[in-house]
Amino acid sequence: MWLLRPMLVIFLIAILWHYFSGLQFSLVADRIRGIGPAALVIAIPFGLIFLVESFAWRLTIRKDPPPGVGLLLLVRVATDALLYSIPGGVAIAEPMRPVLLKRECGVDMTEGVGSCILTKINIAVAQAVFMLIGFSLVVLLYPRVAAQLGPGEGFKGLTVIALSLLFVVALLTLPFSGPRVEQACRALARIPFPPLRRLLAKGEPYILRLDEHVGRFARDHTGKFALSLLLSFSAWVLVGVESFLILKFLGVDPTFTQAIALESTASLFRIVFFFLPGGIGASEVGFVTLLIAFGFPDPVTLSAAYIAVKRVKEAGWILAGYLIFWFIGFNPFRKGERQAKA
Repeated sequence: MWLLRPMLVIFLIAILWHYFSGLQFSLVADRIRGIGPAALVIAIPFGLIFLVESFAWRLTIRKDPPPGVGLLLLVRVATDALLYSIPGGVAIAEPMRPVLLKRECGVDMTEGVGSCILTKINIAVAQAVFMLIGFSLVVLLYPRVAAQLGPGEGFKGLTVIALSLLFVVALLTLPFSGPRVEQACRALARIPFPPLRRLLAKGEPYILRLDEHVGRFARDHTGKFALSLLLSFSAWVLVGVESFLILKFLGVDPTFTQAIALESTASLFRIVFFFLPGGIGASEVGFVTLLIAFGFPDPVTLSAAYIAVKRVKEAGWILAGYLIFWFIGFNPFRKGERQAKA
């Protein structure tokens, strides 16, 4: 099993070498230079994504009054910098959010963890719906591309996509159907291992509070839950807007459907290669594969320019995130400090 990750990485490198080994960098540079001052506009959708997701996150926090959107925005930008910049960044970024919520906003740890779980579920469900729409549009409007990508054409393709992604949505919404965390912990408590049982017994009050927060939120705060989910989906639509703008500024004439399909495919690759920081390499394969399949002129050069613009934009936001950590005097890589601050 440990060989799987390096094998997948080698597979990605081989595909990228196949596409880009004969790349003329001067043509890529010409494409990027052609954007001109409009390059500043490209940063706007990503900033709006952070803002919209911060509003969605605020709706899941029960503290009265809840933290300001500005503070939540800073926390999201800072933790997403970890997510996009280090291998396995999700394992550091996600636990970091409730720690910073407590430190900067005074939100109880259990409340913070619950709100982060709720927000993550909503983002994941919205992503699944976004991908379902994206792949469905490809099957309906670009059957030749759908046949190349694998789902198939027509009803068959739609069925494969719908069943796969609806299963994911159903799995992600399980926490809202009852005390799932408590049930899982009770099952673990049956294991005849005293240290584990003592740990679960010690954490039982926090587990019950967390389960109540997550499991009852959708039922007790239906309006907030629905609005949070809608905002999370809007953030994914903004990802499509960003791709549309980049392609437009690079001198091609894409449709918004193609932009959504492009990001849907890249999302799928990022999920499969979750252990790569920012999905680097995986997203690139998705981008170049679909841009070639859509039949854009000189697609390899276009793909390289598109990827370069996307990655430079991400690097700018990563830098902003680390500057936030520096400004608030918090070292996210110092384990002892993280525990002390929590």
